[in-house]
Amino acid sequence: MANVDEKLRRGFDLVQRAGSDNDLLGAALLAFHSALADHLDAELRRSSLVTVEERQAIDEGTMGWATRATLAQRAGIITDRQRDRVLDVNRVRAGFAHGETFTGSARSVAAYGELVAELCGRSAPVDARVAGATVQGAASGSRIAGARQAATVETAPGLGARAAVRRARKADLIPESTSLRVVMAAVAVLLLAVVAILGLQQLTPSAASLAGAATTALVAPATRAPTSTPMSRSARIVNLPPGAPGWLRTTPSFRAPTQPVPLSEGLEVTLLDRDPVDAEGTRWRFVTFGGYDGWCPEHNLEIGR
Repeated sequence: MANVDEKLRRGFDLVQRAGSDNDLLGAALLAFHSALADHLDAELRRSSLVTVEERQAIDEGTMGWATRATLAQRAGIITDRQRDRVLDVNRVRAGFAHGETFTGSARSVAAYGELVAELCGRSAPVDARVAGATVQGAASGSRIAGARQAATVETAPGLGARAAVRRARKADLIPESTSLRVVMAAVAVLLLAVVAILGLQQLTPSAASLAGAATTALVAPATRAPTSTPMSRSARIVNLPPGAPGWLRTTPSFRAPTQPVPLSEGLEVTLLDRDPVDAEGTRWRFVTFGGYDGWCPEHNLEIGR
């Protein structure tokens, strides 16, 4: 299937060259989606579940994506979840193809390219995975080298590739909210130093206030890492527009890049231990789902007790 390989190569090449160019990122998404269409059509032609009329639609190029994805799911070529994700991406692809501005991130496009490569039985190039894991292609030379090292730890396709991307992502999250994260890290280091010197296991609210942190009591063992940890509270996604997915944002803004995992009505997510942020007339909460952390409008969350 030379067409599939060629389109995958073109897609990953476009992601590497795109940087923050939305048009190139949209073109990369088109290439990945077209490669997946070629692969699914070839598999469906061999399936006994496809009728003569459906096979004729494939041959004539008139089969719609809703039918193609459903047939592929019924034939066991893709899972229910993969079908839903492919159809979500298809709506974005159709909008871009009809002149809408593409607003996805390089990371999300590269992640979709890896999914398509896996479904087609291919492995995404290491350089392409690195390009998708860096922030919009604008990382410095040292950060690109760090992402390369993270991406090459796992060489097997599929789960190993996705794990490498996630490790590279985590190394790149700081530039998206630099000020807040730097302040939090500095406060955490200062508090740990005070604990080590005084031999205390708990700081009073006034001490935390002097350090520039929130005025709440903090238990901080010397071995505790200064990172966010999931709370025991969960929440469900609600109030989404009919037929449209929701998205986690990398910063609390509707203009911020999105994480690659779509959110559906009723989906359960986990609240992370971060203070809410009020921005653009909306209160934002920091949550995690599917291995990705991000900001979600509070009015789209039904928070459990």
